[in-house]
Amino acid sequence: MTGSNEFKLNQTPDDGISSVKFSPNTSQFLLVSSWDTTVRLYDVPANTMRLKYQHSGAVLDCAFYDPTHAWSGGLDQQLKMHDLNTDQENLVGAHDAPIRCVEYCPEVNVMVTGSWDQTVKLWDPRTPCNAGTFSQPEKVYTLSVSGDRLIVGTAGRRVLVWDLRNMGYVQQRRESSLKYQTRCIRAFPNKQ
Repeated sequence: MTGSNEFKLNQTPDDGISSVKFSPNTSQFLLVSSWDTTVRLYDVPANTMRLKYQHSGAVLDCAFYDPTHAWSGGLDQQLKMHDLNTDQENLVGAHDAPIRCVEYCPEVNVMVTGSWDQTVKLWDPRTPCNAGTFSQPEKVYTLSVSGDRLIVGTAGRRVLVWDLRNMGYVQQRRESSLKYQTRCIRAFPNKQ
């Protein structure tokens, strides 16, 4: 049963949902990644699944680049770009271990991925190609972008802050004050 502000989507994934993201310009479209190896695009008001893309392993994260392109990554270690207008998908690149995080930074115009291979990679969405690989001290479990800042949460309860315009060094290194591993980090819109 759903409340007055809730509704159930049709054609939902067959396994756990790993990520849910609304389109950057409208709440009409919802991008959903799942452990059932799919990335799905839903038209929320119409309650229909518009598109479905397949990976060869569980999909751990997805993100919109713009209203017509989405990116996804997961246990198959592959980063894919999906053209939502033509229903085409392209293999952009890969990590050496599962991709845990996928985010877009509009201020710097890069896609950012974080992986259990202890790296963060930047991708130029226009070409698309790898624009840089940056080692992290441990497996990457979460990341967030705010303005030109990248905040990375790794194993060992570490939190690192990078400047996406100059990835030559870490701006800040912190140990999380939480007792357990950080699984999700989100930066405030005011860059705090």
